Amino acid sequence: GLKRFAGYPMVGEVRGIGLIAAVELVADKATKAPFDPVGKVGTFFADRAQAHGVIFRNLGDTIACCPPMIINEAEIAELLAGFGKALDETAAWVAEEGLAEVA
Repeated sequence: GLKRFAGYPMVGEVRGIGLIAAVELVADKATKAPFDPVGKVGTFFADRAQAHGVIFRNLGDTIACCPPMIINEAEIAELLAGFGKALDETAAWVAEEGLAEVA
């Protein structure tokens, strides 16, 4: 489900197998240049996601997703909705802060 976010301007890569996945947030999608400083955007994203009821771990600006093996389809939908809201809010914040050109 996270692959649906691959087209976002600040998503450099979505990778994973099964329920273990990661989404890399980048300042420049074309070059995959990282944000400066590394981790600031990832921390903001993780905080926004938690405000929407889902917990993701940021490893710098890479967002790790490792839900429990007993997660059901409704909970996956909730997780993805929270991810999307947090990503939209993070993109808006990145633009406001001038950290990258985010369309």
